Amino acid sequence: MELIGSTKKKILLEIAREPCHGYKLAMALTLPLSTVYGHLHDLKKLGLVTYQAKDRQTIYNLTEKGKLFVEVIK
Repeated sequence: MELIGSTKKKILLEIAREPCHGYKLAMALTLPLSTVYGHLHDLKKLGLVTYQAKDRQTIYNLTEKGKLFVEVIK
């Protein structure tokens, strides 16, 4: 049984490597931007990611819960 789907897992692992904005995630994972933002919204609701505005971009980071979760799914 999977805790989360493979796309959300890829997004979390990419953010764990380097906090970044949605467009960079979409390019790195070759996913549509709308798909990435939909998953980021879900991950935020789960308390695994947070974001902050920086230089007119929204940068996504893992929360403490997200960091622990990434350790489990690696």
